[in-house]
Amino acid sequence: MSRPILRLNDGYDHTSPELRDEVKELQNELKQEGYALDADGFFGRDTEAALKQFQSEHNLDDDGVAGALTWAALLGTPPLALDKVYPTTIPRNDSGYLRQLDAATHYLAFIKQGAQQYGIDAPVLGGLGSRESRWGLALQLAGAGGTGDFAERGFPARFRQGALPPDGGGFGRGLMQIDFDAHEFARTGNWQDPQQNILYGCKVLSDCLSFFQRKQNLQGKPLLRAALAAYNCGPGNVLKAIRNGLDVDFYTAHRDYSKDVLNRAGFFQLNGWE
Repeated sequence: MSRPILRLNDGYDHTSPELRDEVKELQNELKQEGYALDADGFFGRDTEAALKQFQSEHNLDDDGVAGALTWAALLGTPPLALDKVYPTTIPRNDSGYLRQLDAATHYLAFIKQGAQQYGIDAPVLGGLGSRESRWGLALQLAGAGGTGDFAERGFPARFRQGALPPDGGGFGRGLMQIDFDAHEFARTGNWQDPQQNILYGCKVLSDCLSFFQRKQNLQGKPLLRAALAAYNCGPGNVLKAIRNGLDVDFYTAHRDYSKDVLNRAGFFQLNGWE
């Protein structure tokens, strides 16, 4: 299980009180290593000094920041590859995200299936479903059979004569919000089935990954961000953003889609998803 990145002044009311429990965990780990600290949840100068000394003694960069390598040394566990670590600003015990985690757990077998079949990390799929539908909690008719995105679009269009889909639902279909206009699966497929919906969403993301590997020779997190952005606004728009020197999220909803998905992925990783 990963841990959040912690640094000086975390845990205080004026900075990040939501990280107080994580700071206490860090302080308790340092105490077990023999450092004299109070586990008060406030990352002050004494905690920073103890952490720097620990890092120096373990041949780590003694910057006083508890990142993936430092946590691995403290916990005695192998560190995750850096491109498999998803830092997050979301506290592990955030109540709203815990409700999403509980909802997603009902579909965990399908998420793991998609992760294995398409080579996508499960936390990323957790973050994707969170952003798209809050794992069904944000949909009209909450759950796998619900729809979202009721913003009206221009018409007539190829598959509809009105501003919304003819069946009265929104454009986003099911947990992974497969778009009605863009995907036949959302019009005629079994999109209400959670397994089929999740696997289709995995396929869409996998196709986006392959597209940017071919077109831009991207790897690692830049590749993943481009593919996630394309999941939201289409590969063509992301490619246009890259070629114009813009951030990959430039054409996405709120211009933060891939960053937000990976931030949410970090929450799922903090809660044991690997």
